[in-house]
Amino acid sequence: MNPEPDAGRTAGADSVLGGGLVTGPAARAGAAGGRSARHPGATRAAGSDDTAGGRAAVSSAASRGRLVVAIALLDDTRRVLAARRTSPPAYAGMWEFPGGKVEPGESELAALARECREELDVEIEIGSFLGQADLASPGWRLRVWFGRILAGTPRAVEGGELRWLTVAELDDVSWLPADLPLVEAMRGRLLDPAPLTAGD
Repeated sequence: MNPEPDAGRTAGADSVLGGGLVTGPAARAGAAGGRSARHPGATRAAGSDDTAGGRAAVSSAASRGRLVVAIALLDDTRRVLAARRTSPPAYAGMWEFPGGKVEPGESELAALARECREELDVEIEIGSFLGQADLASPGWRLRVWFGRILAGTPRAVEGGELRWLTVAELDDVSWLPADLPLVEAMRGRLLDPAPLTAGD
């Protein structure tokens, strides 16, 4: 667990996809291990991908342990997977994109794939970049990708609840403040017929 303000998300589900990157046994070589960390308060959202070709290099934010990655996992009907928080008490019951902290020396996408395996028990394909938000904790940033499941059925390994949401259901749950601007960005992208993952 990370002692940051949102330590519960630190050990929570962590996953993300972006640009057709396939994860799994052949893609795991070189992926570093570690735990996840998330932060509830966002101060700004942006939508450009600053990684070359959608592939995330080890960023300076990650090298300082201040980068959080998450995933908008989509099914075949473009429903998105949301995870319900169980801790800390201030955020218990709120919903988020599964995700967590990038460990020093670990790439963003390696962290996403690792967290999907550890926290959701699935193998993923990384799709297009959704956006990013600066978090309430100074120097922390959240980056989110679209993705899809290649193998496995998602389950909340560490407890909590998972729920598939249609675009019309996005407002039916109470999202963490950090995720809200990205939920809004996602809403428009889900209604656009442009591909978000290789499976679209």
